[in-house]
Amino acid sequence: MEVLDAILIIVVIYVLVYIIGQAIGVDKLAEKGIDVSVPFFCMWKTERLNAFLTRMGKKFPKAFFNLGIIVAFGGMIVGFWMFGDNLLKFFIAPEQAGGIVPIIPGVTITGLPLVYMLIGLAITLVVHEFAHGLASSKDGIPIKGSGLVFMLVLFGGFVEPDEEIFETEASPQARMRLLAAGSYANLIWAAFFLVIMLNMGSILGVGFNAPDGAYVYGVQGGSPAEDTIAIGDVIIGLNDTDINTWYDVSLFMANTTTGEQLEVHTLEGSFMLTLGNATADSTRGYIGINGADYWEAKPGVDLFFDSMFAFHFQQIMTWTFIILFSVALFNLLPIPMLDGDKLLSNALSLKIKDEKKIKYIMWPARIAALLIVILSIALTFLTGKSLF
Repeated sequence: MEVLDAILIIVVIYVLVYIIGQAIGVDKLAEKGIDVSVPFFCMWKTERLNAFLTRMGKKFPKAFFNLGIIVAFGGMIVGFWMFGDNLLKFFIAPEQAGGIVPIIPGVTITGLPLVYMLIGLAITLVVHEFAHGLASSKDGIPIKGSGLVFMLVLFGGFVEPDEEIFETEASPQARMRLLAAGSYANLIWAAFFLVIMLNMGSILGVGFNAPDGAYVYGVQGGSPAEDTIAIGDVIIGLNDTDINTWYDVSLFMANTTTGEQLEVHTLEGSFMLTLGNATADSTRGYIGINGADYWEAKPGVDLFFDSMFAFHFQQIMTWTFIILFSVALFNLLPIPMLDGDKLLSNALSLKIKDEKKIKYIMWPARIAALLIVILSIALTFLTGKSLF
């Protein structure tokens, strides 16, 4: 199914839900915790989820959430280092700098990566929010509301701790446990998906043969590949080099230069193309494709799953890890509106009672974090880099 077809189906479902909701009555549905009053938006609140999170949260030892505080501050330091180090590379070694791109569905991320990203983002949001609920209940901060929300192509969960009790009655330690819980849970699940990625060969090897090519799932517009390589092609060789995995493509391209003639061998045939610039400030060769390992289903398995199943599974695992890890680190930066900002200020309040002194520390940290992120995004677009 094409991405546009899937989006069209989602739009039709939203329209039907909205029409049915209007026919039944918005107020009547609201009594059951269902909100369909706005087109392309659905929300379901349920007391059962409140009770479940409250019950489960009390079963966790407080030490678990205290460890989350330590992990969160470690993530804050790592986040500063990773974003800061990458920003310096834009000036010192531009070819080594990675692209920092805001995730805007349909704008900065399109095609199949958009589908994988949305799945990863849904998992990230649900894990993040429900973790807040578990920590909230452990410290006796009531959960006012929780449920699931659907907006356009986005899906996630939400938890609403009692803000008044959180701000006025909860101790700084309790607030820190709650604030750290979301990113803490994201990092735990990121580690889980990383383990799957590191053992991908063993997992997929049960029903698929070892990778024997690189599957192309994206072709950049205006790139050297635009008129020669198509989505769905499987690259099995570049010049005289055999290609068994997507990593083989990356290794080969690292040693190419702009203007070089490249012979591409695919399952459909061979052809020549001229490499372009990898980035605006690099002479490294550039094809303009996105790809992944190509797995062929074993006899018997191919009756139920084709090679695309392995491809989609691998991409979902990879994107979910990327989203979980990057959202966790970004959320821990001391930027207003993010958990890291309140986490740091509450930690400082344990040692510093003068609010002015806390502000003297917080604002330089906030400005530094904002500058790192804004400059990284700006330089990403100015140098022609992307998320891939």
